[in-house]
Amino acid sequence: MAENTSPAITMTCEVCSEYYTDPLMLPCLHSFCKKCLIKAKEKQGSADTSLKCPTCDTSVNLPDGKIEGLTQNIWLAQQVREASVKDKMSKKESTLCEQCSDDTAVTFCCECWLFLCDFCTTAHKRIKSTNQHKLVNMGKESVIEELPITAQQPVYCPRHPRSELLYYCNDCEIMTCLNCLPTKHKDHAYDDYIDVGETARKALKESVASCDGVIPPVTEAIANGEKMLEQIATRKEEVRQEIKETFEELKAALDKRCNDLLMETEKIASAKRNSVEKQLDGFCKLVKQVSHGRHLASSVSERTDPGEVLSVKKLITNQLEECIEECKKLPLEIEDKGAILTRLDLPFLSKEINKFGSVFEFDQLEPSLYSIDSGLAIPMATVEKERKFKVALPAGIDKAASYLKASFIKSDGSKEEGRVVIVNDNNTAIVSCTPQSIGGYELSVTIRGHHIKGSPYQLSVKVSRDYTTLTNQRSFQVGNRTDGVAVHTNGEVFAGNCNDGFVQVFSEDGTAVRRIGSKGNGNGQFDSPWGLLLVRDRLYVSDYNLHCVQYFSATTGQLIGQFGSKGSGNGQFSNPEGMSTDGKGNILVADYNNKRVQVFKEDGTFVQVIQCDGKASDVAVGNEGKIHVTICDQHHVQVFSPDAVAIDDEGYIFVSVYYRYVGDSYLHVLNPDGKQVKLVSGLSYPVGIALDQDGCIYVAEYNNKCITKY
Repeated sequence: MAENTSPAITMTCEVCSEYYTDPLMLPCLHSFCKKCLIKAKEKQGSADTSLKCPTCDTSVNLPDGKIEGLTQNIWLAQQVREASVKDKMSKKESTLCEQCSDDTAVTFCCECWLFLCDFCTTAHKRIKSTNQHKLVNMGKESVIEELPITAQQPVYCPRHPRSELLYYCNDCEIMTCLNCLPTKHKDHAYDDYIDVGETARKALKESVASCDGVIPPVTEAIANGEKMLEQIATRKEEVRQEIKETFEELKAALDKRCNDLLMETEKIASAKRNSVEKQLDGFCKLVKQVSHGRHLASSVSERTDPGEVLSVKKLITNQLEECIEECKKLPLEIEDKGAILTRLDLPFLSKEINKFGSVFEFDQLEPSLYSIDSGLAIPMATVEKERKFKVALPAGIDKAASYLKASFIKSDGSKEEGRVVIVNDNNTAIVSCTPQSIGGYELSVTIRGHHIKGSPYQLSVKVSRDYTTLTNQRSFQVGNRTDGVAVHTNGEVFAGNCNDGFVQVFSEDGTAVRRIGSKGNGNGQFDSPWGLLLVRDRLYVSDYNLHCVQYFSATTGQLIGQFGSKGSGNGQFSNPEGMSTDGKGNILVADYNNKRVQVFKEDGTFVQVIQCDGKASDVAVGNEGKIHVTICDQHHVQVFSPDAVAIDDEGYIFVSVYYRYVGDSYLHVLNPDGKQVKLVSGLSYPVGIALDQDGCIYVAEYNNKCITKY
């Protein structure tokens, strides 16, 4: 446990190690002799108007650049005087009389603060002004216990040595003398120091009381820190043991591999040996046969009797001819070269070994290093259905996910615990929650009790919808050319009026409540507002003809900022249309004629380009982080059908289609596998699509000049 950190108050200066003389207190609350600070200032240089505290090294600005401007520690000076007196009396050493300086002191006057000899003591008792003073004899054993709290001695002004500090300047908050009042404290409010003393006492006591809540939690933090030091030491030994065991396993694996290679070498060598020996046996047999035949032929040819020669001539010549023919056919070069090759890439292996494993500091569990990687593109969830969020972990962090905690907190304060599942790749964790009721939820993901980046996240929980039975619930009349639609979590519906250049805001019941923007090409104005996107309380509007994106306060309509200009460079547009968010602080904009999607931060900072294979008219991001782009001229959504796209939290995909040459328009509802579950007809050039927190579908019908809710 942490010990009491209150420092003992000593009566000796840390610089000279002697009793303080004229102690001055620095703003860091360390006190030193005036003479010691003057020497320290001289060493530091007279031109410098600051001084470093000899104890804590804090830099202190000197009033008027002088040591004399520092606060006199009158309290400490008094403590030192009392300690000095007690010290002299307890040592029982000879002390000269402080009145005459001629003889040894025998008493101490508690009022005059003087050691007195026998003669001066007698005189002290005779004088009327001092004869009632308390005198303490120095020779008594209990002299220190008899000493009363000695009277405060007069304190004199450093600028006027004969003038006592009897006043307190409320403006400067320092004690001052009568002579300084008209010069240093002209027109300042001041009081007799005795009158404000009690107020100062109360203020100090209040300061002490206000600190009562500081030490316990900090002490607890120190204890936690000491506990963490123990954990670090324990974990260090665990890591050391883990490393040793791992490398012992690696050594065993290397030994096994060594034995396997040695056995393989023996196997290959044995096979090669057998092959060569077989060839050598053939050679030896041939040599033996030829040698034997030659010897017989030579011996028989020496005989004179023709009968002897003729009797064996045929066999001998046949055998020799066969040997000669065999020799002609027989390859005399050894077929097996005898080479046994190795592939032991030591530099590569050494390089891989040097890269193997890693040990990270505990700071790698810093919450800001973690974030939801996917699962927040759609801020919705479904009652009693598991909702998953992928958490990106810092690369190579082992066991980091075990520190993650997740919880769902409903708007009424009730809490539902979430599950954290560690994925095998060690760089990903899955946070899984199953909400039990509809309404607003807050997803909190913490590591060691601290929220990770972006946490807590806001989610709206709805009931699961049956998309096979969609019905037209309401129409919101906008005006000429309605291209974009977005729905706020408060139920308000935002619709773009392309011809007249404004965004109309409706209440949930269809009442027009306000407009954002006006026709024009200035800041906060629109020429052809197309795509609408709501990110919390920000409304993003892409302008098809002005080639930019502007964003506003969704509640007040005030312009916050804009980004983009006409062109094909990074951050430039050629007729931007639909927009989406990936739930990770990025805005995706379909850059129609540049045939791409551009990604920006929420403040408009360019991030990257996603090149498409045709004109990108709309974009949506699913919970798995997949980006779906409708390619208008190629009639697909990377995978699905053209024109506009939206995705709900369960993975259902909504695609609006306009067949220009036949005039038919449809809303396709596809399940997560891409199979159609519902086809809505009777629309007139549907363009934008949006979903509200209850899963209702809002379609911007260009020709019908309205927003239709399903």
